[in-house]
Amino acid sequence: MILDVVILLVLISLAIFLLILELFFLPGVSIAALFSLAFYGAAIFFAFAHIGSTVGFITLIVSLLLTIFIIWYFMRSRTLDKMSLHTNIDSTAPTRVSSNINIGDQGITISRLNPMGRVLIGNVTVEARSIDFIDEGTPVIIKHIEQTTIFVEPVEK
Repeated sequence: MILDVVILLVLISLAIFLLILELFFLPGVSIAALFSLAFYGAAIFFAFAHIGSTVGFITLIVSLLLTIFIIWYFMRSRTLDKMSLHTNIDSTAPTRVSSNINIGDQGITISRLNPMGRVLIGNVTVEARSIDFIDEGTPVIIKHIEQTTIFVEPVEK
C-alpha cells in the first residue's frame, strides 16, 4: 500500500514538473507536454487499477487541484521575474522627413555621424546619414532627401 502511494506521488510529481517545464521554459508543444500527459494518465490509471475507484477519483481531483495550485504559485513567485528581461526600448521607428527641411539647408551635427547620427537643422533635430564619419559639432549641408532619411556632407570651408 505504501509503495502504491509512492508510485502515485512520483508519477504526479513528474507530470507536474514536466508541465511547468513545458508551460514556462519550452516553446510550443514538445515532448515534455506529451510525457506530462502520459505521467498523469499513468498515475490515474494506476490508482484506478491497483488501489480502487475511490482512490482513483481522489487521485484525479487532487492532481488537478495540485496542478492548478502549483501553476498559480509559480506565476505569482518571483522566479519568473528573475529570469525575465527588464529592458525598455527607447528608440523610435523612422518617420517622414519634415516638409520644411530642403536640400541645401545647413545644420550642425549633435552626435557623431558613424554613418548615422543626429543633426540640428534650424530648430529641428533629425536623424541623418553620411558617407564618411563626421564628428560632433561639424557644420553639414543636406545633399539628398529620401522619405525617411536625410543624407548630409560636411560643409566645405
